[in-house]
Amino acid sequence: MAEFRISSDDDRVDLRKMATALVESQGWAREEVGIWDNRRGEVIVTVDDALLSPTEADPLHRPRHTPSDVHRACELVRREDPSLRRVDFAVLRREAARFFSAGWTVADVLHGLAHRPDGTPWPQGPDHQGTEWLRARLRAWRTADGDIRPSRSQESAQMRVISRAGLPMDIGLPAEEEVAQYPVASPSAARSAADDARRLIRQNARTTSDSLAHRDRTAATIHRPGKR
Repeated sequence: MAEFRISSDDDRVDLRKMATALVESQGWAREEVGIWDNRRGEVIVTVDDALLSPTEADPLHRPRHTPSDVHRACELVRREDPSLRRVDFAVLRREAARFFSAGWTVADVLHGLAHRPDGTPWPQGPDHQGTEWLRARLRAWRTADGDIRPSRSQESAQMRVISRAGLPMDIGLPAEEEVAQYPVASPSAARSAADDARRLIRQNARTTSDSLAHRDRTAATIHRPGKR
């Protein structure tokens, strides 16, 4: 518990009002601190230690969007993955930036650098280090059209949505008696079809930065009646 006192020689100063303003300026809720007067004309403010040292969101699992956040995320990725020690930091940041823009977390990037999309681990050792090995692993997490695949956490979130919606987890899979009668798509073909579906959904239902830029350019050339 931290405590500070406010006093003044000027009787016209509202010390409680001043204390409340100081508390609000720090972003603390009024009910989270204590403010009271003592017999010497001072106002005492008590603050819990938890407010003075708030816990930061898990750095491995929170999204990174701003350039400074991406920079710090790449520093963390480089510290956690020994195969990146000989990779120039600017190259790492450039290669990883689009994955963070796609909603990947640090934990997702580390998983992608350690595992293939099918879950099998990437080989490790002195022969698997450096810039080209970084690019090869990240390239595997892109589709043939260059789109970034959903990360492990994004796929988990999608499955939780399906579970809450009451849909069967094996939706779309053929019944066992049908497997022997009809050909079943290979895992790679199924993933490709899923990527195509996600791309169509993104094109028709999601506003991207590119579409916003296109809209601005189009709006600038439209001449509406009555406006000059």
